[in-house]
Parts: sequence; structure tokens; C-alpha cells
Amino acid sequence: MLNRRLLRIKIMQSVYAFKQSKASNKELTLDTIRDEFREEFLEFGQEEKARIDEEQAKVIEYFTNYLNEDTEASTEELDVKLLKVASKAKNHYEQLVIKDENDFKKKMVIETEQLFTKYLKILSYLIDISELSKKELERKIEKNARNIELDQKFVDWFYNNKAFTVLREDEVLMELLSKHKLRRIEDDEKVLEWLRVLKRDEDLITAIEELTKDSSTFETHLEILRLIVRDFIFKNEIIESSFEAEDLNWSENKRILRSMVLKTVKNISEDKATEILSISKNWEEDKEFFEELFSLTLSQEENFKDIIANKSKKWAIDRIAKVDSILINMALAEMLNFRNIPVKVTINEFIEISKQYSTPKSWQFINGMLDSISEELQSEGKIKKSGKGLLDNK
Repeated sequence: MLNRRLLRIKIMQSVYAFKQSKASNKELTLDTIRDEFREEFLEFGQEEKARIDEEQAKVIEYFTNYLNEDTEASTEELDVKLLKVASKAKNHYEQLVIKDENDFKKKMVIETEQLFTKYLKILSYLIDISELSKKELERKIEKNARNIELDQKFVDWFYNNKAFTVLREDEVLMELLSKHKLRRIEDDEKVLEWLRVLKRDEDLITAIEELTKDSSTFETHLEILRLIVRDFIFKNEIIESSFEAEDLNWSENKRILRSMVLKTVKNISEDKATEILSISKNWEEDKEFFEELFSLTLSQEENFKDIIANKSKKWAIDRIAKVDSILINMALAEMLNFRNIPVKVTINEFIEISKQYSTPKSWQFINGMLDSISEELQSEGKIKKSGKGLLDNK
């Protein structure tokens, strides 16, 4: 199951991308202002250039101040004509921002739903590696090829491997792969190339040889599978470039998918069915949480500025790392708006995310900030919690 931590991570990534887009929207809007005055210059020529430049500077200053929440955007220097240009620029910018917010929210949901397919695809690649190791050996034996010792080892390590076998024979997984049309022959060449790359990975081969030297237990087989996932599928540059070509958001999705696949591998057992993760036990409910927290984080950010500033006296608010700022805003939006999520759960979730995605000391800063702010908001009665296993304000 895609737990809510993963959903929070996707929200964080989308909020970060949206904020980057706002900077681009500012530049695009400044270009529209310059275009307005460029047309006037073309009409009136060099004689009016000084006046036109001065008027353009006034509108740009107004628009820049309008975007800077700490600076007053005064219209005193703008006549009727310039007010019209400034108003047009503001509307253009706001429309871009609204469109981007909606687009990023939709994209966030679509990409999250697609994560499940990508997760299945990687499991399918693991099965391909297992099956093709045997096919490659058979092909070489048929051609009387020399130096097939490593190919024989690959068959032992990957095809005769009990953990790989559990994946290959899992009926639920095979049904899902078939449903999503992920069991395919046309990708054989790509996976064969991966096997050939693996043959040249001396460190990984040495690690597997050490594991199998004195042991052939299920735990050993499972550790080989884990090594292939951790140190080959998600680390090899050739495979990485292949994934990047298929997924424009690979750099963002990599950690999530790696976590999902490794969790699946960890749960592989000889005596029970493998737990194949799903998007959610109740995707419609989680999707609602997903979209709402994204929107609330953006819409309530301004309300949190003073609260955060008061608690971060050592740091000016604009010096807080961008990711830390987003995580704090998300956490506050969650605390204040989702009555059924305990405050401690929210704080712990965002601390763990900061350990993965921010600076080494960020989690301590975020922990201190959220602890202090949540205590204050609870004492003021602004955080109210109720639901199964919860008491108000706890």
C-alpha cells in the first residue's frame, strides 16, 4: 500500500515545483510588461524613449512590489494608462498561477497513480532477469560457447534462487502484470544488456559470491535479491538512464519506487503469499486527503508566516531552507485541518521526510519548530482533534 508518508512526499515535491513555476511566471509577466512598452516605442520612436523607459520602470516596480508581500505596492506613481498596464499584468500573472496550481495538483494525482504501474514494471524486470539468465545460458550451451562459468552462476543466483522463484510463481503478481500488459517479449534485449552489464560489476559479483560461499538458505537467496534491487536496479548508471528515458520524473520517483520494491522484497516468504503493494486501501479517501493537503498548504501559507517567524528568531524566515519551509507549512496545514490525524503522527511523519529530503540537521530544526508551534496552537484551542482513539486537542 502507498502509505500516507509517500503521499506527503509527492505533495512536498509538487509544492516545491509549483513554487519554482511562480518564479517563471514572474519573468513571463515582466516580459508582457516590456512587450507593452516595446510596442509603444515602435510607434513613437527614439524621441519618446526616455519617457517610455521611465513609465516601464514604474510599472515593473509596482508589479515587483505587488509580488513582494513585505513591500507595499503603491499606485501613486501610476496614471490611468499605467494602471491599466499594471492591472493587465497582475491578471496575467494570477491566471498563470491559478492554472499552474490546478495543473500541478492534477499531475500530482496522475503521477501517483502511475507509480503503481512503475512499481509493477520493476518487479517484472526482476522476473525477466531471473528467466533470461537461464535462457542466456541455454543459448550459449547450444552454440558451444566458451567461458560460461559465470552464466552458470547467474542461473544459480537468479533462476534457481528461491526468492526470485517466489516472485515468478506469485499468482497475484502475474495476474497484475498481465492486466497491465507488463509481461512482454520485446524488452528481452534491454534486460539481456542489463545481465551483460551485471557480469562486469565486479563488486556486486564478489558480494554475491561471499554470500553463497558457505550458505544456500532462503535468507541468502533473499539477500541476493535485495542486493540486485538496491545495488544494481537502483544504482547502475545504464539502468538509471533507461528509467530516466521512460520517466521524466525519475529523480523524484526513484526514492519512492526503491522503497516500495525493497519493502516487497523484505516481505517475501517461503510459506506465505507475497504482499504486493497497492496504491491505497481506500484510494478515493486518500486522494481526497492528498488534494486537500496540497491546496491547504498553498492557501494557508501566508497565515503561518508570523507563527513561524516568531518561533525561528535565530533565522529570518527567508533563510529557512525551501524544503524545510514547505514541510513546516504542510505540517501546520495538516495539524489544523485534519481532525483525525494525531499531532504526534503529523510531527513524526514530517521529521522522517526531512531526514530523507532535506539537510542533515533539518529534522532537528523541524522537530523543535513543530513541537513549539503545536503546543502554542493547542493551548489557544486552534488545534482540535477528535475521532477514533483521539481526544479533542490531543
